[in-house]
Amino acid sequence: MRLKYIFCVLLIAFILPSKRLLAQAISTDNLSKVKVEQLSDAQILEISKRFESSGISEADAIKILVSKGMDPAEVDKYKERLAQVQSGGKTAKNAPPAAQAAKPQAQANRDTTKSWEPKPVKKASPIYGYEFFSNPNLKFEPNIRIATPKSYVIGPDDELTIMLTGLNETTTNAKVTPEGYVKIPYAGLVYVNGLSIEQATSQIRSKMIKAYPALSSGQTKLNVNLGTVRSIRVTIIGDVATPGTYTVSSLSTLFNALYQSGGPTYRGSLRKIELIRNNRVIQVVDLYNFLQKGTQSENVSLRDQDVIRIPVYTTRVAIDGSVKRPGTYELKPSETLSDLIAYAGGFSDLAYKGTAKVTQVGEKERTIKDISSDMFDRYTLKNADSVYFGAVLDRFANRVVVEGAVYRPGAFELSQGITLKSIIAKADGLRDDAVLGNGYIKRTTPDLEKEMISFNLGNIMSGKEQDIPLMREDSVFIMSTKDLRDETSISIGGYVRAPGTFQYRRGMSVADVVSMAQGFQNDAANHRIEISRLIKDTTDTLSNKLVSVITINLDSALTSSTGSFLLEPLDYIYVPRLVNYRAIGNVKVRGEVLFPGDYAQQRRDETGIEFIKRAGGITPMGSLENTQVYRNGLRVDMDLTGKRKRQSKDATVLMPGDSLFIPKNVPLVEVTGSVNNPQLLRYANSNFKYYVDAAGGITENARLKGAYIKYANGINAPVKSFLFIKNYPKVTAGSQIVVPEKSGKNKLGFAEITTIASALTGIVSLIAILFK
Repeated sequence: MRLKYIFCVLLIAFILPSKRLLAQAISTDNLSKVKVEQLSDAQILEISKRFESSGISEADAIKILVSKGMDPAEVDKYKERLAQVQSGGKTAKNAPPAAQAAKPQAQANRDTTKSWEPKPVKKASPIYGYEFFSNPNLKFEPNIRIATPKSYVIGPDDELTIMLTGLNETTTNAKVTPEGYVKIPYAGLVYVNGLSIEQATSQIRSKMIKAYPALSSGQTKLNVNLGTVRSIRVTIIGDVATPGTYTVSSLSTLFNALYQSGGPTYRGSLRKIELIRNNRVIQVVDLYNFLQKGTQSENVSLRDQDVIRIPVYTTRVAIDGSVKRPGTYELKPSETLSDLIAYAGGFSDLAYKGTAKVTQVGEKERTIKDISSDMFDRYTLKNADSVYFGAVLDRFANRVVVEGAVYRPGAFELSQGITLKSIIAKADGLRDDAVLGNGYIKRTTPDLEKEMISFNLGNIMSGKEQDIPLMREDSVFIMSTKDLRDETSISIGGYVRAPGTFQYRRGMSVADVVSMAQGFQNDAANHRIEISRLIKDTTDTLSNKLVSVITINLDSALTSSTGSFLLEPLDYIYVPRLVNYRAIGNVKVRGEVLFPGDYAQQRRDETGIEFIKRAGGITPMGSLENTQVYRNGLRVDMDLTGKRKRQSKDATVLMPGDSLFIPKNVPLVEVTGSVNNPQLLRYANSNFKYYVDAAGGITENARLKGAYIKYANGINAPVKSFLFIKNYPKVTAGSQIVVPEKSGKNKLGFAEITTIASALTGIVSLIAILFK
């Protein structure tokens, strides 16, 4: 067994390093630190193979890498590396020799008409516009369920639907041959390659008019549309997430192809994307027109062999602070700071618009410039500039605050010549609880010193003292009489319906507080209500008595003369419970009685016999001698027959929760355990051995010394022995005799004794050597 454990440990130690090396390429613990350029081509392929073997698609694998913390830029590099390796190309880490490096490499082809995989979720880019290409829920697909555009240029593999309606009714589906012709019945071959739908319709009409003369008179109408759309190949180069040649629908536009390629990288420009056709730039696309205004005037249709080039950006500027959409924006050379603010969504609600803080990167150090608002539309930003707009100051230029005992406290305008008296008038005047003595003004001086100005409110309001002029950010506080005294309370507890604490009011009586507590409970002792009152001792010596107690009598109608007893603050009222107005408890009476059930105790000294009488007495089958009484799950030794002379009456009193059980009078004796023939025997006498012998005697393993009797009343009586004499208990009707088996301890054999002896000898020898 030990060799087996050692073998398993060695096997695990051998397997774990190889498994760890295999999983190192896609470890989910350190993806945020993974650098794709440090991975070999074999590791790149191993990552892809492990995902494929787990049934995970490439798109789902990209999602997993991003969700585990891999940087989006590294994800783009991983996709580029994987595409190059799968197409047979070599990356920089495993580059071929110089002689082989000059050999052109094949680009990855992607047929976007076969499947439309959701794009992986990327981290939100701080550069404006790039999140448009990383939204997995956006499906920027060409719409093939629209009428054929008149400017659509027909090419090989297009299928035209030619319909004649009116005097002549016919429909023909004709596919454009590689040479550019369509074959039409009765008209022959018509050359349509490179023609628009409108031009092709005119050409087909001129051919078909000979077979259908009604076309010239207008009695027959001709309609030419696209049936099946062909596929075209578009190449996307430059700083794009996944460069290569793409197979797309001939109805696709530049935006469709851009989205399929993953959009520009973080180095790519969004403002000057070039569409190259026949070796010349036919369109320069500014994606900001679409992202900012939603216009698609530059979203031109693509043609076969078109090239889309995304150059490196020229100028990027960051804007932060109090603008609606902070971020990094790409600017054209002619755009100004006002254009940047417009791209950022304008100013936020709390923006300070007077000055822009512009940080620039110089040749050796950074510089900062303050640009005033009148220069925003003329100031041109440079690459890597940072613009910051602060917020307005968190202060008021003309605020005065009034607090305390006025009707409308709050902030007010500081107008010219405003004083303390006039600001109180603006606050709708003084409340009735206003203290006409001292008030105060909290003031901050121009040199930021904190001052407190006290005044006599009564003298200022009456004109006896000069009014006080107010300054900006003054806080006037008018004290209330409630501010000069504690809020006191009254508490009531005990047997009232809603005990609790209530606010003290002058003139409050005991009857008032009982009413507020929703009156007495049924078992309330309202004739001895106790009031605890704190003794207000003004001496400086430590007193022993702190609380005085007052007892009053109040009837349930709260009309007693003492009910008008006036209370003082912090009084505590306690309503005790009536001594005897409560149920004592119930006793369960079960078994052979006429009316078994749960009976309430009438008196505290009610006995078991009395409960049996209330239950209708014992049935003819019941056995009073074997009555069993239980209390808290334990049997109580109680004799209800009265045969015990020394048992007092109190010993038969039942307690609340007791259970009383009257068993049946069974004229049988049960013999179980280690006897040859366990059985039920009719009761004949009280001899123990008589019943054991009647059950066939004891077995070889029986231990007669441990036998005992279970009496019907729940008491057990064991067999007793003194020297060689056994004293057997008496048997009664309904008893059970139990004869147990001998214990199963095995004696030691010769081999076990020899082993123990050898061990003891060794221990003795060791002790002797140690103490030599």
